[in-house]
Amino acid sequence: MRPVPGTRVRRPRWHARLAVLSVLLAACLAVVVGLAFGERMGPGARVASTKPTAGAGAPAPGPASAHPSVRAGAPATSSVRAGAPAATSSVRNPIPVFAYFYQWFTSSSWNRAKIDYPLIGRYSSDDQQVLQAQVRQAKTAGIDGFFTSWKSTAALNRRLQLLLEVARAQDFRVGVVYEALDFSRAPLPVATVERDLTYLLSRWGPALSIPQFGRPVIIWTGTDKYTAADVAAVRASIAGRALLLASSHSVSGYERIADLVDGEAYYWSSADPNAAATTAKLAALSSAVHAHGGLWLAPAAGGFDGRPLGGTRVIERGGGDTLVASLGNAFTSAPDAVMVISWNEWSENTYIEPSQKYGRVELDALTRYLAQRGLASPGGVSAVDSSQGDTGGSWTGGKAAVALGVLTALVLPGLSLLARGRPRAPRRHRAGRPAGAGSPRHRL
Repeated sequence: MRPVPGTRVRRPRWHARLAVLSVLLAACLAVVVGLAFGERMGPGARVASTKPTAGAGAPAPGPASAHPSVRAGAPATSSVRAGAPAATSSVRNPIPVFAYFYQWFTSSSWNRAKIDYPLIGRYSSDDQQVLQAQVRQAKTAGIDGFFTSWKSTAALNRRLQLLLEVARAQDFRVGVVYEALDFSRAPLPVATVERDLTYLLSRWGPALSIPQFGRPVIIWTGTDKYTAADVAAVRASIAGRALLLASSHSVSGYERIADLVDGEAYYWSSADPNAAATTAKLAALSSAVHAHGGLWLAPAAGGFDGRPLGGTRVIERGGGDTLVASLGNAFTSAPDAVMVISWNEWSENTYIEPSQKYGRVELDALTRYLAQRGLASPGGVSAVDSSQGDTGGSWTGGKAAVALGVLTALVLPGLSLLARGRPRAPRRHRAGRPAGAGSPRHRL
């Protein structure tokens, strides 16, 4: 029905409201989808590429080791060494990165030989929540696992069990550094070493297996202080159930027992990464180890200060530059794995764990470096508040779906009500009734 000539028609506004609500719904949908996708590609995600790339501050990978597979009964499936090129492909496997880890902390530990403290607090190694946060932080930075310092004691056995449980829940690897020297740096009896390692593998062997190497890996500290006969006896006691690595301080020290071990992991915490002698020594050790078909685990430290323990040597951190230079030396030495020194050695001050004095400087430097090599996500840099223990984001794809469902349930009824409020066509008036009489939609 046409309006009476000369009248002004008020246009219905339901369509404008509908348009606004539609835009809001689309915006909400975009936000939810964006958050869900962001969670999938967030700090904890690892880059899928298996080809390391060199970037600024990340030296190109060193020459691949040309030696055969791990000797002494290595599994048939590990015919290609970690970090070595496949025979039929030019693509290199990613070189795993581990960090030395310590579980000796109690509330009183922080009162001795410390000049800095963790952002997460002065923790106990029995605190499961602290351990969960440490594993999350390390994994986010691109670290594949911890090599924890251990020998068989009630406290360290309990803490190793806890670490393995936390690591399994987060798909994180655990290796063992067997502490064969006592507090005065004297070697433990070889019978003690045999007993401890036999117990270790009998109780936790499968849980300690590292996929890159096909079995558990044990670094034996203090091998320079044991005879070749001692090393042979210990090797026989573990009966091929683990890879046994020396920790010699020189090429000659390694070669003395090279035929009795599966490789070398040199713990060089006080090295100056800018000294030519450092790169030369790493190259010489790598060459010697690979010549014997062994695994070479190269060290990378971010600084050192031995003064709290009565020493004088100091290697300044340089705002993360020392760690980056040390990582460059390690990767250039054709390693089978890189060993960061350390996650939490707070007396020699080699820790990269976020601290009150340095914050996340070294951890962020490590993350950026590994991201440039395709071994970590750059999103891990300062992704969380370290003082809160790196609790990680709580947004997940499942939560995004729930949020989307709630938003839809709220908005759609509103759209339905608006649709019902759409004006109907005016009814035809009965004869004798003035057009528009009683209608609120027309004014004279």
